Amino acid sequence: MKIKTKISEMLKIDLPIIAAPMFLVSYPELVVAVSEAGGIGCFPSLNYRTPEQLREGILEIRSKTKKPIGVNLILHKEHNPNWAKQFEVVMDLKVELIITSLGTPRTIAKEIKSNGSTLFCDVTTLKHANIVAKSGADALIAVSQGAGGHAGAITPFALIPYLKKEVGLPVIAAGAISTGSQMAAALSLGADAVYIGTRFIATPESKAQNEYKQMLIDSSPDEIVYTEKISGIPANWLSKSVERSPEILEDGPKKIAAGHAGGEKAIEQEYKRWRDIWSAGQGVAQIEEVKPAGEIVKEIAAEYLATVNHLPR
Repeated sequence: MKIKTKISEMLKIDLPIIAAPMFLVSYPELVVAVSEAGGIGCFPSLNYRTPEQLREGILEIRSKTKKPIGVNLILHKEHNPNWAKQFEVVMDLKVELIITSLGTPRTIAKEIKSNGSTLFCDVTTLKHANIVAKSGADALIAVSQGAGGHAGAITPFALIPYLKKEVGLPVIAAGAISTGSQMAAALSLGADAVYIGTRFIATPESKAQNEYKQMLIDSSPDEIVYTEKISGIPANWLSKSVERSPEILEDGPKKIAAGHAGGEKAIEQEYKRWRDIWSAGQGVAQIEEVKPAGEIVKEIAAEYLATVNHLPR
């Protein structure tokens, strides 16, 4: 099965389905499963404590699939003090897709292109989209309202066509996408691919705790909390997990400030917050069971085609 868009052609993949890189969730098993199914699996560099471990992780993936993969780099020194060394590793191993967030790729875009890699950037506003476009982004990931993790506040019905018109780059839709019909809606708005995170947490391949996966199944969209008090940046979280650690909401900014006092301490604080409080998007509405990632990719593609074929004409 193949679905041809600007993004699938750019990345040389069969399906315009990108498994969003998720902190402490996306590891080799999940990356490989999605890429082998025709999409592209991605993971955040911060899932590995050191550049050496990052290299080992990529080599493990390469030993299991020859398909394209992606790595997310947070370009914010307070949140990722080792990003420059991580960048050296992904360039050396010629990772096909680099996804940047919380910063501008201006200083590394040229090297990414000369290395034969593709550059996508997370954006939540037109202002940031214009900045990364001028920096050399190949496409924009429109992180809309309802996305898991760090998310924007604009509905995808406005954000996707807005960025497409104003910036002119291909756009990837992110936010509450769990099904093929939602993928069809995103592409009808002008998106060239979908960026799916929460749905892939509830898979055997994800490293999320079983309780986390079950909480996704049991939660509804109105049980998602949008706040900056946990990570310092507005993000969506499962309210049931937040309720277990109310002190994080009360003194989160103080812990964040303390964590940013030093490089290793910053990383340790980041691990602790995301390990103890679980992130998810409003796409939990469509998650009813734990299912293999490759099966999810194929089901989304099949449902997308069926939805398009059955739309009123």
